[in-house]
Parts: sequence; C-alpha cells; structure tokens
Amino acid sequence: MTAFRSCLGSCLVGVGILALLALLMLVNSAYGGEAYCDACKGDSGWSGEKALDQIGNIDAQKTEVMPGLSTAQKNRVGVWKQSLAGFNKTDETEVSNSSQEDVPVSNNTESLAKKTEPRKIAEENASIVRSAKAKSMLAPIDEVNGSVVLLDISENATQHITGSIAIPYTKFLLNGTYVRSEAELAKMLSDAGISRDDPVVIYGECMPCGGGPAPATFVYWIMRSMGQENVRVLDGTVKDWAIAGNPTATETAILPAKTYTPQTNQNFSADYNYVKSGSAQIVDARTIEEFGAGSIPGAINIPYENVIINSKIRDETKLDRVFAFLDKNQPVVVYTNTGLKGSVVWFALILQGYDARLYSYENYLYNQAALGKADATNATA
Repeated sequence: MTAFRSCLGSCLVGVGILALLALLMLVNSAYGGEAYCDACKGDSGWSGEKALDQIGNIDAQKTEVMPGLSTAQKNRVGVWKQSLAGFNKTDETEVSNSSQEDVPVSNNTESLAKKTEPRKIAEENASIVRSAKAKSMLAPIDEVNGSVVLLDISENATQHITGSIAIPYTKFLLNGTYVRSEAELAKMLSDAGISRDDPVVIYGECMPCGGGPAPATFVYWIMRSMGQENVRVLDGTVKDWAIAGNPTATETAILPAKTYTPQTNQNFSADYNYVKSGSAQIVDARTIEEFGAGSIPGAINIPYENVIINSKIRDETKLDRVFAFLDKNQPVVVYTNTGLKGSVVWFALILQGYDARLYSYENYLYNQAALGKADATNATA
C-alpha cells in the first residue's frame, strides 16, 4: 500500500505520492516547530476588518496603502468605490454593531482593554450552543456512553476517563517529527483495539500548557484521512468530564487487538499544486507576527486562537463571525508551519460546512526552494 507519510526526505528523492500523503510532512518539528499550546491563551486581537484588505493581496502587510485612512475607510474607497463624505458617522455605527469580536475602536490601550474585557468575560462564562451538525463532530459529554471507544491522546496524562484507551498523539509521529506511514498507523490502531468501523471519541490536551484541542483535532484529521467515518472529538476535557460527575481513573484500559483496514481519503489535504492553482481561498492560521514575517501570497490571516474559547471550539455563531470574509462556495486551504495548530481551524471550517483542506507552510517553502533551484539549473544549462 502506498506509504501514508510524505516527509522532506521522500520529497528530495522525488517519490510520487498522493495529494493526501504529500501533506503528511505537516508535523515536522511538532514539539518546537509549532507552539500549539498558545491556543490555550484565547483571542489574539485579530481584526476581520484588517483581514479584508489582505484577501488576494500578495503585498499585504508590506506597505501602507492609502496612509491616514482607517481600514474601514480604505475598504469604502478602495473596495466599494464610495466617497468618504459623511462616512465617519456610518463608520462609528458599523463598528458598534460589528459582528467581529474585540475589534479595536481606540488607539488607547487602556481604553481598549476596558471596552473588550467585559465581552471576553461574558463569552467565557456563556454556555456554548451546538447544532446537530456540530454534535456529529463534537461529542457532548452527557451523550458519551460505553458503546464508543474513548481514545485519550494526551501526553503523560495522570487522569483519564474510565474505560478509555491511551495513544499519546506523539505516537502518531515518527521520532516526534513526521506522521507515521499508513501501515504503521494501522498496526498501532489495530494493536490498541480499534477498527475502522468502531465509533471513536478522541479527547486529550496539550499537556505542557494544560489545555488546547490542537492534538485532538490533529488526530481526528489523521483518522478521517485514513477513512474513519464514525469519529468525533470530545466537547470538553477530562476535567469537564469529572466536573459533570463522571468517573475517572489513573490507569487506562487495554482492549483486545482488532484489524484496522485503512481507506485513504484525500479530500482533507492539499498539495503544492492545489495551493498554487488559485482554486481555493488560502487561510494562514498562524499568529499575526508569523503571518507578518512571511506567508503564501494572497493568504488571509485568521489566527488559530480565534476559533477557541476556554480550550473548546467556539460557538457556531462566533465561528460564523470569524470566517465572515470567506466564501462558503469556494474551497479553503488552511495552513500553519506544520499543520498541527492549523487542524483546529480546519476542524472548525469543516464544522461550519466549508470544503476545507489542511496544508503546511513548510511544504510550500520546500517546493518554492526546489523550483528556484530548478530555475537556476535551467538558466545555466
């Protein structure tokens, strides 16, 4: 069977691998390459109004366009070709009614903090409403029973849901760097007592910071890519499980071995050619600082922190606001340096009904470098 992973080494020798498998170099330097635990921190201060000016703009963040005008004013003049006459009042109204959360309305940091903090606190304390579609991907704690295989992917966890099995997310990686081959993953799941037909609920946290769904959504992406249809992520943590009055244990269960037969699904992954084709919207899910240091031309920045609240995927109405500038009728490619953190945004996009694929910036840079060397060779030939 075609190898499931595609790492930098395989790219160097030019081995042809399916689009899905080419993506599986995503987790290069998973420990240091992506500080995915930043997802625990909450909002990054990202502004949808600022992001609008970045769509399709290969020079985004390089030069100041129409200096002296606010982002909303730039949009009015440059995008909608409207006069600024009488716009100040309109702008104030639109900002006050904006669906984007925590949009800066003042240059004064102290004043801004006072305006945004109450809204953040209100959201943190509010209950999250899930639709039936969301529950098909996020398993409510009160609906999980003994008929599912509970898979704890935490690293070095000391508390587990009673009856769950443990495969730390690091085990899905080879030497903590590359996603293992399809054959290796299938054997690991088989030995753990999981078949492709089993209903699976994945849970676990980014242990270094004590929370964050990135490892769980990443393992979800791997299993969906292997053809696992009946798989969900627990809508909460083991702590939430215990608070709800459910039993926990210090040890995990051991299930009889089964046979896991993968069926590769390429629809959740993008390769370099797909990204360059221009057929998809490109979302850079890294931090604002990383995006500013360099990104795929034409990408829009939606930091991964913006789909998370209290270590959970945000309410669907909030996600609609985060993704407000994306066209739901056009495919989306989301990437981070290796894809681990990007899986959270990919998961949220799928939940919202987008045709979304996961990619890595490292793969993009590798291919760009390879093309540059090829051009240089041709020029001297």
